[in-house]
This record gives sequence, C-alpha cells and structure tokens, in this order.
Amino acid sequence: MEKAIRSGGTEYVETKDYGWMYQRTFLDIDGHHWEIFYMDESKIPSEV
Repeated sequence: MEKAIRSGGTEYVETKDYGWMYQRTFLDIDGHHWEIFYMDESKIPSEV
C-alpha cells in the first residue's frame, strides 16, 4: 500500500480494522480501484 501511494496512487477509502480483518483501498495511477485485505478466520467472532 505504501509503495502504491509513493508510486503515484491515491488512498481511496479510510483504512478499516475489524480486529479479524484489515482492509486498505487505493486507486492506481490509471484510476483502477484496488482493495487489499488480510483476514484471520480463527479470530472471526462467533454468532450468538
């Protein structure tokens, strides 16, 4: 993400941290929308 921004991309949506999933979104220099995320399924809250 940092490399994409340094290379001319733009952060598009505020970073989201759900505790079990982390997501960042940017536009590349051609305007393409990218969403990068990491999810740890073992930490997803169980439904009640």
